Amino acid sequence: MTPLKKILIEEISTNGPMQLADYMARALGDPEHGYYMQRRPFGTRGDDGGDFITAPEVSQMFGELIGAWLADLWHRMGQPQDFCLVELGPGRGTLMGDILRAANVLPDFIKAAQVHFVETSPTLRAAQKQAVPHATWHDDVATLPAAPTLLVANEFFDALPVQQYRKQSNDWLPVMVTADGDDLVLADGDAAAAPFSDALAACLPDTINDGEIVESAAAVESAMQQLAQHIAKYGGAALLIDYGHAEPACGDSFQAMRGHGFVDPLAEPGLADLTAHVNFPLLAHIAETAGLTAAPISAQGLFLEALGLSLRSQQLIQLSPEREADIESERHRLAAPQEMGSLFKILAVAHADMPPLAGFSSEAP
Repeated sequence: MTPLKKILIEEISTNGPMQLADYMARALGDPEHGYYMQRRPFGTRGDDGGDFITAPEVSQMFGELIGAWLADLWHRMGQPQDFCLVELGPGRGTLMGDILRAANVLPDFIKAAQVHFVETSPTLRAAQKQAVPHATWHDDVATLPAAPTLLVANEFFDALPVQQYRKQSNDWLPVMVTADGDDLVLADGDAAAAPFSDALAACLPDTINDGEIVESAAAVESAMQQLAQHIAKYGGAALLIDYGHAEPACGDSFQAMRGHGFVDPLAEPGLADLTAHVNFPLLAHIAETAGLTAAPISAQGLFLEALGLSLRSQQLIQLSPEREADIESERHRLAAPQEMGSLFKILAVAHADMPPLAGFSSEAP
């Protein structure tokens, strides 16, 4: 039994069942025993360590293409002399390192960029300082400087706490975490009066059947509202990358990863990564409500190919022909529908005065 599991069982025995969102928040963010507070969960290039591997760790091409996208957008928005280059949840700092290296072809971009990281984990902050020592760190978006902002979030929203509600007749029953001896188990709570925000209600399927689950994430909505309001006030754009739904959907997407495999999310709190699929229509709705424009939600593979992934892979093969098989494998993993290409979606939102955003079309992901 993990130390955090013991603590949670004791709390439940005293206070009663806890909401799933509260369990997820504790399992990931408990100051002493939380998953992100004590571990470096990310695998690295050429290393199968960690519990999962993100796109920036799969290949340098991912960050290079995003860096080129950001530099091009900065150029077309008038080359502001001071702007915030922000990443939410930067992991080990690999993505930002690749972005800055790719953008070196525009020295004025590098000179104007003030790098800011939004990160709460001391362990991950230490790793990020190794990769990008000149960055400034924040606990949330609210403390970012008052300046035009280009922001990237890769696998940030999926790790924010989610609460599930199960439909029963005309009621919505919150999914709770309770204790059964030494085990944590899920159980339905008492009917909730108003479980969904207006924003989420606007992004649900037209028909929801009895027994179906809707996932509500107040932390996701709050973070997106902060982000959208900041860009609406100061200008700029955000590129949001995660796995999730491109259309309104119901269902149980709460899951845990450990050692690159799925595990029981209640078995070892603090030792496994907990996530839920991101509701991209909800993110777009929040952005548009704040006055931003939202590009069509794209599959990651389509977006990266539109930015020149295949061309970049051929360039790298010409430079290092002995790595051809590895480079082709990396390209396949990033873009193939059966790999990361379809599951991962990309949403770009921008201030109304921004130029058109490259890489997006009306083609469905």
